[in-house]
Amino acid sequence: MKKSLKIALCVICVIVIGVVGIFSPYLLSFVAKDGSPKMVVFNGKTNSIKAPFSEYGTPIEFEDKNCGWFNYYAIEYYSDCYVKVKFNYSAGVKKITEEFFLEPVTDKSTFYSFVDGAMDNKRGNKLESISVQSLTEGKSTVSIFNFYVYNREVPDREVFVEADNLKIGVDLLWGGALSYVEDLNSNVQAVSVDGQIKVDSNAEKRYNAKSVNDNVNLINRNDTGRLVQQSYYGTIDYDNGIYMDTEWHYNPVQGGNQFNDASKIVDLKITENSIYIKCRPLDWAKEKEFIAPSYMEATYSIENGAVHGKCRFVDFSGYPENLREQEIPAFYCIEPFNNFVYYKGDKPWTGDALTSEPDLIFWPDAGYPNFHSKENWAAFTGEFEDSFGIGIYVPDQTRFLAGVFNREQTTNEDPSRDGCTSYIAVIKEMNFKSYEPFEYDFYLATGNTEEIRGTFKEISR
Repeated sequence: MKKSLKIALCVICVIVIGVVGIFSPYLLSFVAKDGSPKMVVFNGKTNSIKAPFSEYGTPIEFEDKNCGWFNYYAIEYYSDCYVKVKFNYSAGVKKITEEFFLEPVTDKSTFYSFVDGAMDNKRGNKLESISVQSLTEGKSTVSIFNFYVYNREVPDREVFVEADNLKIGVDLLWGGALSYVEDLNSNVQAVSVDGQIKVDSNAEKRYNAKSVNDNVNLINRNDTGRLVQQSYYGTIDYDNGIYMDTEWHYNPVQGGNQFNDASKIVDLKITENSIYIKCRPLDWAKEKEFIAPSYMEATYSIENGAVHGKCRFVDFSGYPENLREQEIPAFYCIEPFNNFVYYKGDKPWTGDALTSEPDLIFWPDAGYPNFHSKENWAAFTGEFEDSFGIGIYVPDQTRFLAGVFNREQTTNEDPSRDGCTSYIAVIKEMNFKSYEPFEYDFYLATGNTEEIRGTFKEISR
């Protein structure tokens, strides 16, 4: 009996070990914790490289190359210049090269990144080398201390968090751009009226029609150009692409390119009420092979009943600088909200009357109309005076470009997937320049216009 038990236990152990061996790439925690890498290489040696050099320097070979499966890595470094790094590794017999960028730091820092194709379950299992190129003129130093590899669980395409009265989500195939905002407390419903979708709080009662959707996403996510996202316009003086039969400026877009190709997710961290993403965007008018040499970071959190977005962008292209009007950010909401509301007066936050624009059309056809709000916010709502809607506030910014595409033609029961959309861009004229990080904050609030205004007033304080 004892012998049989021992044999059975041995068999179970062999099976368990085999299962762990087969599936070990998928068993590590989704969030890689500091100090818990699967493998450390370079063994703590410091590889200091003196610049300038305009091409990649001599490759630094990894000492421990057979590291097991990984889809995420980290490099501890110091640099007093902007740096491009070429990373060589293998997946089985396939040789892979990818590049990443490092910013100058004042002390030892760590850069984290998924491998290319991580969202499609691509991984490597053997390290080869890295090569470093300085992007800054003059004498510089780059020091590499350690390189770590991890095997993170691949998340779903969409990631959500909720708190207070809101649920928010991002699309990881579209650069982690904000793709979902739902108000959980206002009984927002979509109804069909003569084949047209209307959205409002208590819409069944307002329109005397049966609800077709009780979980309405307020953000339009019909394609990579929609969403709430970072998008920047640079020079035309480069090997540009073509969009709408027009030579197009350098245009890193968080969501992707005009062909609906996916930007690369570089990093992702999730807390109870926030999502942090870092992506490498695509150049809007060009094919996916021409990924933009830049990084966009964003942290989306739910704070005091509002969505708070913290955005950061840095470009490593070295292209000529260019003074352009920028969208900070581009904001696309669902089209049933097609009544544009803002504060036109000169007595901000005093309760002075708001201005409505209920007949906006497609913004290029309207000549790109700008509206000026000294309260730094604007919103789209439904058709009634007290209708529900969503608004955007950007501190210190007063210019808003707005319009509606295919107004009153939404037919999809999920209006966030419809081609019709309402659009706001908060406009800031600024010099697009490589190697100069740019940051800004934005806020989204839901409710009727007085509720949205009240939320933004509290934030402005």
